[in-house]
Amino acid sequence: MISEQIKAALAPCGLDCEKCFAHVDGDIRRYSLKLLEKLGNFEVYARRFETLVGDPIFKRYPDFKAMLDYFAQENCTGCRNEQCKLFKNCGVRPCQQEKGVDYCHQCDDFPCEKTNFDKHLYDRWVAMNEKIKKIGIEAFYEKSRGYTRYP
Repeated sequence: MISEQIKAALAPCGLDCEKCFAHVDGDIRRYSLKLLEKLGNFEVYARRFETLVGDPIFKRYPDFKAMLDYFAQENCTGCRNEQCKLFKNCGVRPCQQEKGVDYCHQCDDFPCEKTNFDKHLYDRWVAMNEKIKKIGIEAFYEKSRGYTRYP
């Protein structure tokens, strides 16, 4: 039996939803909110620092802040709770629900072409599920805790 903690974290494809930049409880969102708080009204200072420090990098602060604001948005609760909000064409969740499996590697049709992933993500998906099949979901989850979502 797979623990609820693991199921909440790992999507049916094997990716860790909690590491995704869009996850409401993820580190990226949490740290983005904290950085926005720490920066406060830095926009005013960024304009001043263009001259005071003499570095044109500060002209790009509005772009940085826009990205940080985007990362800080409350967005997704995870693939087991809702269809992916980022990759709207993802075929994994509907297929997983139809097949009644917890993870793709458990399906008789794995690997298949139903994911709609690009080549990079498809290759990563196959590799993750092969590893899960080999070492088990618990060991995969423990090992994956130290990895970044975006290698």
